[in-house]
Amino acid sequence: MKVLLKIIRFLWGYVIFTASGAFPERFINLSAKAGVSLFNIKRQGAVLYCSTMASEYKALRRISKKSGIKIKIKEKHGFPFFVRKYKKRKGIFVGILCFGLTLYFLSLYIWSIDVQGATTLDKNELSNLIGGLGVSAGTLKSEIDTPMLEKTIMKNFDNIAWVSVNIKGSTLSFELKERVIPPQIIPKTAPCNVKSNSDGQITRMEIYQGTPEVKYGDAVVKGQLLINGFVEDDFGVCNVRHADGKVFALTKHELKKEMDLCQTERQSTGKTVVRKRLKLFGLELPLTLISAPEKDYEKSVQVNNINILGVNLPISYYKEVWTQICDKKIVLSGDDALLKANEELESEEKEMLKDVKIISKDKKEKVENGRAIVIANYVCEENIAVQEEIFLEN
Repeated sequence: MKVLLKIIRFLWGYVIFTASGAFPERFINLSAKAGVSLFNIKRQGAVLYCSTMASEYKALRRISKKSGIKIKIKEKHGFPFFVRKYKKRKGIFVGILCFGLTLYFLSLYIWSIDVQGATTLDKNELSNLIGGLGVSAGTLKSEIDTPMLEKTIMKNFDNIAWVSVNIKGSTLSFELKERVIPPQIIPKTAPCNVKSNSDGQITRMEIYQGTPEVKYGDAVVKGQLLINGFVEDDFGVCNVRHADGKVFALTKHELKKEMDLCQTERQSTGKTVVRKRLKLFGLELPLTLISAPEKDYEKSVQVNNINILGVNLPISYYKEVWTQICDKKIVLSGDDALLKANEELESEEKEMLKDVKIISKDKKEKVENGRAIVIANYVCEENIAVQEEIFLEN
């Protein structure tokens, strides 16, 4: 509220004045009675320092005579006095007008493109697609057909569930929702069997529908029928059903990792080449005249977008750092190579066996023929049941 009041006073203008005389209290009372607002009232000795709106100051002259008080303006503040002070300097107002017209002209164009919601989608591929349609930084907003963009993106990207294209100020915003591909599930109405997807020994079973073909303790092989979709009723009639259930079994898995003791690593030589450029209103201006290195260099790019109060301006600063890379041969000790092999094996174990219960793990390590070898054998318990649809001839 205070900030709003200050803005209003600045726009309308206000004055700071002094009031001196024998009866300052009467002056304040008469001002309030006349509807003239005084603020920031301070007293220094016999003199009052007050502020009022510039438009109300004239009314104080009559009140000051009636109360026997002398008033005198000390300071003037606000937009009206600023304009009056510089009204003879026409260049300032011409500059303000040109600035406003320039802002209006620039607001007619798109200067930045924002893509939200893309995690697996290649943004460069999306940029190339919309660039081929003539949409880029510097495109006139009135020439952008957002429904056409949405249809084209949906047509060219199968992994997008929906897309919304919006123009916000001078930013073209793409809001994407990537498609989550569901696992292939056989419909509940479709007849099917349940088979084994791995070799193992049955430990427990949960039969929801169908005829079990195995029992606890049986050894099964991959592809073996576990739950039959053909069910015989009490009258001996055979009906086909959607077999469903879980069959848990002890399974065996083996993971193996090898690591060479002699390896080649790409390392930096410490030599770098830095190239800078400025992108302004869609145009790229080189700030350095160094050409890009041709071989044995890796490039990293730093992009700094200029924005004010959260609004992106059509100005970007690019810094390319080219680092020279060379191949260097290193020789690992047996222990170091085994350590690296174990790290890779554990990483693969978390990925490959994340959905199974590990009952036991037997790991062997050895170094031979210039290689570190780690072999892990697992005994696990897992659900080996997988549905297979039954196709019936009409």
